[in-house]
Amino acid sequence: MSTSKGTIFVMDDDLAMQTVLEYALRNAGYDVVIASDGQEGLRRLETLQPSLVLSDIMMPNMDGVETFNHLKERLQETGVPIIIMTALNRKPWFADLEAEGAVILHKPFEVEELIELINITLE
Repeated sequence: MSTSKGTIFVMDDDLAMQTVLEYALRNAGYDVVIASDGQEGLRRLETLQPSLVLSDIMMPNMDGVETFNHLKERLQETGVPIIIMTALNRKPWFADLEAEGAVILHKPFEVEELIELINITLE
């Protein structure tokens, strides 16, 4: 059995997206942990040390922007990268997220491009 390249923590309420990402990331050599929204994600982070976080913007209970602000507080010291996925057209506040260290990835995207982005980010 091969060694994991790291743990990718995915937060997305879309079951189809969860399934596609989990399959692709596992095939690319990563361990994958999934949460269905920001609240569940923050609870899981209490016992999880991910290599990278991949979060949707539009989720129930706690949206991706609020989730990002909590993630940033918890993960900034350890330098865990955060990629935010969104189907929204570019909004003025995207610049604020990017200035705080988030990478914005627009949906739809090619899964291969995401894997390449993750590989480069984690090198």
